Amino acid sequence: MTPSGRGRRPRRDALAVIAKEPVAGLAKTRLVPALGEAGAARAATAMLADTLAAVRATGADPWLCFTPVEARERLGRLAPGFGLLAQGSGDLGDRLAACLADLLATGADRVTIVGADTPHVPVSSYQRAFALLDEADVVLGPALDGGYYLVAAKAARPELFVGIPMGTEVVLTETLARAIAAGLVVALLPPLRDLDMVEDLAAALDAGELAGAPATLAATKELLAAARVATA
Repeated sequence: MTPSGRGRRPRRDALAVIAKEPVAGLAKTRLVPALGEAGAARAATAMLADTLAAVRATGADPWLCFTPVEARERLGRLAPGFGLLAQGSGDLGDRLAACLADLLATGADRVTIVGADTPHVPVSSYQRAFALLDEADVVLGPALDGGYYLVAAKAARPELFVGIPMGTEVVLTETLARAIAAGLVVALLPPLRDLDMVEDLAAALDAGELAGAPATLAATKELLAAARVATA
């Protein structure tokens, strides 16, 4: 009990998906050369659906940090029950920093942010990220391409995002270096494959990594089969 005689309020965890609206020409553009704009949008829709389902199952406060701003109503229909937070301006690093700060400002004590490029993140990994924040300042989920698929923190840390060359193979290394320089304790989750390129989809399918992401699994099978027919 606190000195006032009241119990402490329950700790609030916020779990946000940061994503673009899954429409042709906007989402998953690196899949377009192999799958076309419509195919890339289909893949993006499936990945977002699986990611939202996993987030919903964690029990944390679910949020969608989205772009573009005019997609609020449409994305609200895709993510019922989720808080909606429009992404800020700038590059991905700027937008991640703003998303983290904004979620903490809602009263969340611990915040985890995940991209929609890893729909196969298991619910247990989200729960592990929050648990690791009991001892660490920052939690990162390393991606096989040198970036990270998840970041969790309990305070705003703009120095870990702003100016980082997002989308390159040095993102994780640079982020870790900045965290160490700031004296922060960092914990890591198991590495996962980002599904950015058609080769990533094929490798994840062959390795059985999509078993827990049913919408992505079905879309990947159909889209890759169609792509093989088109190039035959």
